Amino acid sequence: MITLTTRQLTIKANITSNDVFMFQIHFLIRQWYIWPISFVFVFAIGTIISRLFAGELSEVPAQVWFFSFFFIFILVFFFINAKRSYNNKFIQEEKTYTITEEYFLLQTASTTQRVLWQDFTKYIVTKKNAYLFITNQSAHLIPLSGLAYEDLVFLLGILKGNVTKQKKGCLFTLAICLLAFLLLVGLVQFFVS
Repeated sequence: MITLTTRQLTIKANITSNDVFMFQIHFLIRQWYIWPISFVFVFAIGTIISRLFAGELSEVPAQVWFFSFFFIFILVFFFINAKRSYNNKFIQEEKTYTITEEYFLLQTASTTQRVLWQDFTKYIVTKKNAYLFITNQSAHLIPLSGLAYEDLVFLLGILKGNVTKQKKGCLFTLAICLLAFLLLVGLVQFFVS
């Protein structure tokens, strides 16, 4: 008689506000649209600073002010959203993650969720956390700080073997970036002339 045993990893964790904030930072820097916005913001701030040192602050174009305030608004919204996300009662509950080769199980005081590995769309692993995405906007956050090396290798092996990454639409993303760039150049030319 052959008995097959499957390995099971159990992690108990409390998510902190810093964990939620770092998740949002790691998620945001992997989005394509943040880089053109950041570039425009740096250019706008550089323009404002150069005009300030030249004593011509009143000659800063209106679109430079608009892009500067727009980016600052996005940052403020980002911080408010991170705080609001952490205030969610579900996030503050103690979580127990059970990880096997077949499924991922999340248990809290209010809910139990069992997810098969093929239902995850992607994952991100950092030094402190692993993020398992069910959709593009929803993820499970697993703290890795208390894991032994063998447990970490087990988890990473399951992720690499069972979570199929989404195919990225590189050409579509490139076309959108190019269109956004051309639109931006057109707007700048329109307002400057």
